[in-house]
Amino acid sequence: MLSGSPAKSRVFFILDNLKQKGNQMSMYRITRFTAPDMEKAGEIVESMRSTLEDMGAEFIDLVSYGNGKGVVIAKYSSQEAMDAATDTAKNAFAKMIEAGAVEKDSIHPHTGTVFKSF
Repeated sequence: MLSGSPAKSRVFFILDNLKQKGNQMSMYRITRFTAPDMEKAGEIVESMRSTLEDMGAEFIDLVSYGNGKGVVIAKYSSQEAMDAATDTAKNAFAKMIEAGAVEKDSIHPHTGTVFKSF
């Protein structure tokens, strides 16, 4: 029984927030890659900082988890924002590949929506 319960109030609060946000869910582009020269990859993206900052992501993190393996995690406010940033993301990887910092065949992009947050 939800009538008047805190749980019912919480459900309505969540539904109201979704309506206010136009039912848009955050989107992530997560791209795994291999970089023989992680430092060089970092220098390349740093040289593109203003372009990357202007592409509409809420944040972009480059993570190295050792042995030349890494991942880019980019969060966008919507599918539309992520789609608009696609060419810029591809261009950044193209520059890293051209410089020999990232292996072309190692790039594996994945996208998804947030379905649960804590």
